[in-house]
Amino acid sequence: MKYLLQVCVACFENDNDAFIPEIWANEGLAQLQENMVMANLVHRDFSMEVANYGDVVNTRRPGNFQFRRKEDADSVLPQDASSTLVSVPLNQHIYNTFTIKDGESSKSFQDLINAYIKPSMAEIGRGVDRVICGQVHRFLANRVGKLSKLDSTTSKSTVLEARSTLNKQLAYDQNRRLVLTSDSEASILSTDLFLKANERGDGGAALRMGALGHILGFDTYLAQNQPGVTDGVDTIVGAANGAIAAGVATIPTVADLTGAVNGDYVVVDDDGQPRYISSNANLSSVVLDAGLKYAALDADVVTVYKSCAVDGGHLAGYAKGITVDGYTSTKEPQIGQLVAFGYDVATRHVYTIVEAYVNPTNASQTIIWLDRPLDKTIVNDEAVHPGPKGAFNFAFHRDALALVTRPLALPSAGNVRAAVANYNDIAMRVTMAYDIWTQGTVVTMDILAGVALLDVNLGCVLLG
Repeated sequence: MKYLLQVCVACFENDNDAFIPEIWANEGLAQLQENMVMANLVHRDFSMEVANYGDVVNTRRPGNFQFRRKEDADSVLPQDASSTLVSVPLNQHIYNTFTIKDGESSKSFQDLINAYIKPSMAEIGRGVDRVICGQVHRFLANRVGKLSKLDSTTSKSTVLEARSTLNKQLAYDQNRRLVLTSDSEASILSTDLFLKANERGDGGAALRMGALGHILGFDTYLAQNQPGVTDGVDTIVGAANGAIAAGVATIPTVADLTGAVNGDYVVVDDDGQPRYISSNANLSSVVLDAGLKYAALDADVVTVYKSCAVDGGHLAGYAKGITVDGYTSTKEPQIGQLVAFGYDVATRHVYTIVEAYVNPTNASQTIIWLDRPLDKTIVNDEAVHPGPKGAFNFAFHRDALALVTRPLALPSAGNVRAAVANYNDIAMRVTMAYDIWTQGTVVTMDILAGVALLDVNLGCVLLG
């Protein structure tokens, strides 16, 4: 059982619970827990040490013991329980700010929970989950299945392949999780294996409670924020000119792929893997970053996902919205899509889009937010390569990723009321101040976190 701790500054004398920040922080955390899936499934690291955005803290990657054998005359040799320090920048400062106008300030605290705290925590919870779910791209080297091919005939074999992959990578067999997009969940639920209660071994309890339960060694969850898109993508479509064997990276095509550039994502239908163009000097063929995993038939559909462009430049470390344009109308980059910038033969920086909306000052542009700050500087008009259609489900052990949180510093200004509360290894800060210009109380609820890759061998991407 995790116990509630509080660190706070004194509030103003006020008998109205509606504006006591400690109460808001506690209630906010309770609501936040109800709106997170992935944050509750990965390794958590928390301490009460106050931190600020950009601070770097260390968490630990568990080590392994070595095999030993002795004879009767030997003494035992002790081994240290080793672990490796992993540096984690606290670069996820997620917040929501709103104003409670004077006319609403007399409402009861329960009314304000429904009007402000619940929707605010739903948005912060979504943000935290999207950031963690978005780390799935870090595990793409360990992937099974095919994009857009998960159905009732392939679900069982694909999950078993994910299980086999983790077994071969010596992932611990306890605390394995599988998180699925909505479409992938529907595909898996359509199979007899997951519908027959007598074969599940739980008497049908999991399905009656609306959860998938324990499936083929995985505790399985629907995660609506798991990356994936189903339609509305900007593409150039061609076809393979002849059959292509597994392992071959050059794809002859029979359609003109004008507009395709190096770095664009490509999916060859029967291969079903997220690949990208490394060379397209001859538009009657494209050269992929790696050979096909599965053979392709003659006339197999070859889909190139068209690039758009950055509007303006940003330095490495930039953490806010990025404006993009140059895409086909109504086919802008979407939440849940993978994305890469430019083309570098040596290094490809891949991100997940965790938020996207039309630029309020220019309807032909979209502002995208990424799962983490930029790893590299991007320049004006640099190519933006949105990822392919399909689902990127995640099979993993809880120690594959860590969510690291620290309490935010309390403001020292005398006219601000603030408090920090901690529950279940997440700290939330609430600050309140009266604004004479808006004639209301401005409330900000925020958390400070970082997400760390602990062990790539403990995760596997299940394409769907």
